[in-house]
Amino acid sequence: MKKRLQDLLVVSDLDGTLLTAPAGLPPCNETVIRLFTMLGGRFTIASGRSPISVKNALGDLPLSAPAIVFNGGMLYDYKKGEAISEHFLPRQTALSAIHLLREQDPTIGVEILASNGRMYQPFCGDQVSLHTLHEGLPYVVAPLEDIPGEWYKILFGGSPEAIARLEKYATAQQWEGGYFVTTSPVYLELMPSGVNKGAALKELCDQLSVERENLYVIGDYYNDLAMMKVAGHPIAVENAVPQVKLACEKTVLPCMDGGVAQLLYELIRCYGE
Repeated sequence: MKKRLQDLLVVSDLDGTLLTAPAGLPPCNETVIRLFTMLGGRFTIASGRSPISVKNALGDLPLSAPAIVFNGGMLYDYKKGEAISEHFLPRQTALSAIHLLREQDPTIGVEILASNGRMYQPFCGDQVSLHTLHEGLPYVVAPLEDIPGEWYKILFGGSPEAIARLEKYATAQQWEGGYFVTTSPVYLELMPSGVNKGAALKELCDQLSVERENLYVIGDYYNDLAMMKVAGHPIAVENAVPQVKLACEKTVLPCMDGGVAQLLYELIRCYGE
C-alpha cells in the first residue's frame, strides 16, 4: 500500500534544530510546517524545555501530536492543555547532586523544574540568567529547602569549560534513580533514570499507532541520539555535532537556513496527494 502523508509523524528537536534563542523560528520553517500539517502530516517537537517555554517559542504554530518536553520527562498535549505522562527525580538524589556539583564549582547556576509548573533558581549564574532571558521565562529565586513538589529535572548552567569538567565528574558517579546528560555546551542536566527523548518517543508512537518506518526524527545534539535510534528515518541538520550526523541517514540544511522546512517539503513532494 502506498504511504500517505497522513501516515507520517515528524518529530523535531527544538533548539538548534527548529529554531534558536533568541533569534527565534525561521519563517521558512513556520510556513512549511503549516503547509505540512494542513495537508494531513503530523508534526510535533521533542525538547528539554518546559511546556510554557515551548509555547512561548512556537506561538500558535500547530502541533498535531503531543509534544515531548523536559527531555522526555513529560508528554504534553497542547490541544487538551494537560500532561498525559510524567516522570520525576528522587528528591534526595537531586539534592545530593546539587550540593556535590556546587562543591566542584561554586559558580555554577542551578535551575529546578518543579511539578507546580514553576522554574526555581536556588543558585543563580550568568548562564542560567541568559537562559531565562532568551526564553522569556518567569522564575522564582528560592533556597533549596523552600522548593515544593516533585522535580522533573535539574539544569546546571556554566561556561563550556565548566560544563565539560562537571560532566566528567558527574558521569563518573552513581546516582540512584538519575543520570546526567549534556544538552548543550553550556548545560548539564540531571534526569530521572530511564527517561529520555527516545523512551518518550516510543510511548508516543504506541499511543498514536505510528510504525517505525513512518517516523522521521530530526535533531542536532547528543540528547537527540536516543530518539534517533527509535526512528525509521533519523535526520540531522547541518549544524549537528558529528556523532548525530553519523547516526542519521541524511543531513539537511542548517537550523537557521530551514533544515526542518527542507525535510517537510521533501516529504510533501514525495507523499502528498
